[in-house]
Formats: sequence, structure tokens, C-alpha cells
Amino acid sequence: MRILVVDDNKDITEAISFYCQSEDISYKVINHGKKALDIIQREKFDLILLDLAMPEFSGLDVIKWLNEEGILESNKVVIFTASSDRIVLDKIKNSGIKEIFKKPFSLDNLIKLIEKYRPRQ
Repeated sequence: MRILVVDDNKDITEAISFYCQSEDISYKVINHGKKALDIIQREKFDLILLDLAMPEFSGLDVIKWLNEEGILESNKVVIFTASSDRIVLDKIKNSGIKEIFKKPFSLDNLIKLIEKYRPRQ
């Protein structure tokens, strides 16, 4: 399994990194939305975990770009957010992402999320 983590929160990226290392899952951590675009164009991931609220180039910007490029549907994107803004959340739900994963979350729920998207052999 290959995971791309796009989040500027060090605690979250460390938790995901710890789990991926313990399960021998290949992963990359990117702390900025624009940098993620280049990687998404060049590489294939089984799951993209995308923070909604990042400075300069947000998760919304990443989603918009993926839609414009016609590659959102071919990627499994899960949004991480603490937002309760119904308008924003409804807009995201209708954009083609797989689901919204609310922050804060437990390690158990994170594991269930990752396992849900693990390719079956």
C-alpha cells in the first residue's frame, strides 16, 4: 500500500508515519498543498490523506486543481478537517472525494480508515 499524507500538523503526520512504519506501508509526507500536486501527477497512491486547512494552498485548492486536471476521481482522497462549516463540508462532499475524516481522531479510527482503503490481494 502507498499513502500520501498532505498535512502541516506535525502530530498528525508523526502518528500516520508511526503506523505506516509499524505496518510496513509505503508513505510520503508533504506539508504543503502545492508540493503535493507535483507528486500526485508523478506517482500513484492507494490513498491520499489531505488536510483541509493549510496555509497558502489549502486542501480545497488541491481538490479544485485535481478536479480541473480530471484526476480527482482516479484518486482515493480523504479529507482531514476539524471544520464544522456545513457549507464547506457539503461542497467538499460533492467534489468527488471519498470521505471526510474529522479531527481530532483516535489512532484506532485512523487505523480503520487506512485499512478500509488497503488494496485487497
